[in-house]
Amino acid sequence: MMTRSEAEQLIAKYIDGNCSSEEKQLVDTYFLKYLDGKTKLPSQFDIEAASEEMRGAIEAEIGSFSAGRARRLWSRIAAAAAVLLVVGLGLFFYSRYTNTLRHLEGAAATRDLANDIKPGGNKAYLVLSNGKRLSLTDAANGELAKEAGVEITKTADGQVIYTVKDPSLPAASPPGGARGSVGASSDRVKYSNALNTIETPRGGQYQIRLPDGSKVWLNAASKLIYPVSFNGCGQRVVELSGEAYFEIFKNKLQPFVVKSKNQEVTVLGTHFNINSYSDEPGTKTTLLEGSVAVRLLEGSAATRDLSYRRDDAKGRDDANGRDEAKGRNDDRINGLVLKPNEQSVLVNGKIAVKQVDPALAVDWKNGQFIFESEPLPSILRRVARWYNVTIIYTNTDKNNTTFSGVVSRADNVSSVLRMLQKTSKIKFTIDGNTVKVE
Repeated sequence: MMTRSEAEQLIAKYIDGNCSSEEKQLVDTYFLKYLDGKTKLPSQFDIEAASEEMRGAIEAEIGSFSAGRARRLWSRIAAAAAVLLVVGLGLFFYSRYTNTLRHLEGAAATRDLANDIKPGGNKAYLVLSNGKRLSLTDAANGELAKEAGVEITKTADGQVIYTVKDPSLPAASPPGGARGSVGASSDRVKYSNALNTIETPRGGQYQIRLPDGSKVWLNAASKLIYPVSFNGCGQRVVELSGEAYFEIFKNKLQPFVVKSKNQEVTVLGTHFNINSYSDEPGTKTTLLEGSVAVRLLEGSAATRDLSYRRDDAKGRDDANGRDEAKGRNDDRINGLVLKPNEQSVLVNGKIAVKQVDPALAVDWKNGQFIFESEPLPSILRRVARWYNVTIIYTNTDKNNTTFSGVVSRADNVSSVLRMLQKTSKIKFTIDGNTVKVE
């Protein structure tokens, strides 16, 4: 009997078209004959029984050859057939099943989802300190500008990179009122307010590497304001609206601070995601690596009803031996410290912390939509930003429906809508740049 290695060599020979006419005819005839008419998925087949059926068919055929020739052919054909059966059945039935499914889905959905919409991509605008606005989508790769001793370049893979060329020049005044280094020289005056802004439209995303080496990924409909240089700053302060994922370069002497809707996050070096869209009910900060402190901004409306809470008893301050009242007061001043795989949610002046799967928070950065018992309105807000569509509800009865699933952000919008339609009675119609929910 032929070994598995020899069988694999014969399969390669078969695929390359180097089999003898007898070998090729027998394998083609009985392999394809066996497959004809089968409609079940491979997982529903008894592969051993199928192999025996195919073995019998081949044995019957080679019985018409001379005995010596039959024995020579059998050791080769039987092994090839067995391996081809296992591999081929999976490919054949998966192809047949998915093509049939797509045909049926397409026939049913063509009327409603025919005018498909493509996904977003690397689109953003860069606003320099002099007010000049550059479209990064249209700008050529290479150097974009030079400001405050920093060279700003665009790469072919959709990044903006800040490279310090003259570290002796002073930093800008950070956004949000924090002060940078200020001196009497003309250069210090010239660059003391050098702030840049990168903003993505609906249907856009972009990556930026800041002057300190920190990396930031911006989701759709987001904006980041930051100094052109952090040189001389006591803190590296940036301001975010929308959503971004951060990988911060560690510098104990210059903590990194992200200000967003009613909160600020202070870090030394870590990976985290902030979702702070104005149309979302709350601000979510999710920690993947390291530690961050989340603190409510003083003077915000939220501080009127300041409250910190952990959903898990082990995370409470009093469970760690601290006085609960003192712990709450410390949180007001220093912020609530998150651990990896924790998420803080700020809603109406109250911050709650819970354990989460961080992959759900950064699915967008990894090119996916991952829904885990997510309500329909939340899903459609994400869809609207990435595909730059308007959502119109003609039926709000299903707003409490939740969905779970995974869809690539590289797919057209119809892929997301079809997935939602499969598991509910909700119907979607694409009309121009509008998605109607029925």
